[in-house]
This record gives sequence, C-alpha cells and structure tokens, in this order.
Amino acid sequence: MGYFMRKYVLLTSVLLAGCATSPHDCDLHAQDPGFITKLSCATSGGYRQKIDEQERQILQSRRDNKIAQQDLADTQKREQASRKKLADEQARLTAAQSDLAQTLKKLRSGKVNNQQRQQEIQQLQALQRQSRQAGNASEIAAIEKKIAEAKKRVAALEQANALQ
Repeated sequence: MGYFMRKYVLLTSVLLAGCATSPHDCDLHAQDPGFITKLSCATSGGYRQKIDEQERQILQSRRDNKIAQQDLADTQKREQASRKKLADEQARLTAAQSDLAQTLKKLRSGKVNNQQRQQEIQQLQALQRQSRQAGNASEIAAIEKKIAEAKKRVAALEQANALQ
C-alpha cells in the first residue's frame, strides 16, 4: 500500500501544482522549465491560454496596422490634393499677374496722357502689389475680378482717347 500511497501523493501534488500555475507562468520559450511546470501547464491549459493570448495580440496588431496604413493613405491623398490645389491657385495667380502686367503696359503705352490715365495706372500698380500678397483662392478670385474690371475701364479709356 505504500507504493500506491506514494503514487497518490505524487499525483495529488502534481495536480495541486497544476492548479497553482497561471498562464503567465507557462512561457513556451522559457529556458528550462521543470517537469512539474511543464506537466502543470499542459494539464491546466496554461500553454493553450498563452498561445490564445499571443494569437489575439497578433490579430490586434494586424488590425492596428491596417488602420494605420489606411490613415497613411488618406493623409497622402489629402496632401496630394492640397499640393494640386496650391499649384492650381499659383497658376491662376501667375496668369492674373501676367494679364495685369500686359494691361498696365498697354495703358502706359497710350498716346494720351491725362489725369484719368494716371489714376488708372496707380490703381493697377496697387493691384499688382496686392496680387503679390494673395494667399488663397478667394483672394485670387477677388484680384481676377478687379483685373477684369480694370481691363474694361482701360478699354473704355482707350476708346474715348481714340475718338479725340
């Protein structure tokens, strides 16, 4: 009976040791876990729990990575759209400034030199200075509108001067 009693005590101690092992203690990569620890982790499901926990962490990392990749792609699209918008605005501003310079040149080359012509030249020069400080689409649109109005005034002034 001593033999059976020893086996029973050994089995009981192993089972109790298994109950005392947590999934945290069941590291698959541990240096040299003891036989009792291995048995305890195997019988209590500690290894399986550790594996399940690591798989959940991997899946969460993959989800986080996908979200980060989508955020990066969205940011790059917004940046690209902003660059295109800025380039378009710069092209509009450059065209408006060129148009303004041509109108001013045309006005200065006129044969008749009167007070109205001088005032128009001063207004166009002020508009040129203003155009150098334009920074957004609404300011550029306002400058384009003022240039169009100035061109009409210059055309009317030239026509009036041609009739004299």
